[in-house]
Amino acid sequence: MASNEMSDREVFENTFHYFIAALRVLSSDAATQCKDMDNYNTPYEIQSDTTARGIGALRLSAHYLNWEQAEKIVDLVAALRRLPPEALSVPHLRMTGHIGCITAMNHPAWVPLREEAVRLLVLLRPEIERNTLYFQQQ
Repeated sequence: MASNEMSDREVFENTFHYFIAALRVLSSDAATQCKDMDNYNTPYEIQSDTTARGIGALRLSAHYLNWEQAEKIVDLVAALRRLPPEALSVPHLRMTGHIGCITAMNHPAWVPLREEAVRLLVLLRPEIERNTLYFQQQ
């Protein structure tokens, strides 16, 4: 492996790190989510970031996550993909401003996803701590 190539472990740790960051945003209330995402297409960005990074972490997770953890990530990604269109974009409102973003993020479909993100963060706590240590040792 060339010195500039990342090892499988490094790829997983980076992917997992960004998945956890996306999960933390998802676990927040609508106002905080919009603020954290700079009111720029917040619903789509949260859906996209969490699903892409969740799937990425799963592809590399065989040695790092247990079955229950992986299954819960799959469930969350599937639920995010099933969001109704009106939870992602509000007709006649710009999704690049606060009113459009906060209206979409207050859609009831987001509530169980926020709750599941909180539970998933608890379930993944040992791996989050391990991931933090990994980067502290680099």
